[in-house]
Amino acid sequence: MKYAHVPEGELKGKVAKDYFEGFDATKELGKIDFCVSLPTKTHTPEGLPLEEVVETQSLLWAEAKKGIADIYSPIVQLILTIGKARTFDKLLPPPFLGVFDAEKIAFLPYNEIQEIFYQNDFNWNVTPSNHETKEFKQVYDMTKSTIDTYLLLFTFGKDDKEYFYLILSSFAPILLLR
Repeated sequence: MKYAHVPEGELKGKVAKDYFEGFDATKELGKIDFCVSLPTKTHTPEGLPLEEVVETQSLLWAEAKKGIADIYSPIVQLILTIGKARTFDKLLPPPFLGVFDAEKIAFLPYNEIQEIFYQNDFNWNVTPSNHETKEFKQVYDMTKSTIDTYLLLFTFGKDDKEYFYLILSSFAPILLLR
């Protein structure tokens, strides 16, 4: 296991350095654990901070877990975190949601789950990390087959070649549009 016994905060830094070099993995988006964005200049030619002028393009919003975790619960937790804060209303959603732990990283295309955020009569005010709530179980049940169908799963240190192909093939078109 590549990141055995690494605390969650340190794990986020190591994954950012080892797998997302050249991208910006330093942004904090509320309670979302990990965000990968296109690198941006800090100021416009006029000297204004770029954040005041242009929205940063996120590529990945992810949940990080120390040790080894199942894939389903952290993705559901991330969905509840995004839904509770209505992050998708404030920022353009990324192409992927993800989850990673000490041994693996998984990607789920955002467009495959986005309809969940538009449910009527859903209580988004639950604690996303409480896996016992009715809402957590409901989102889990709604997403399980989607996760099984569309999830891209990679093992750190084993699938690196395939992982980098995914990153380059998925993010390169976005980079070319800049």
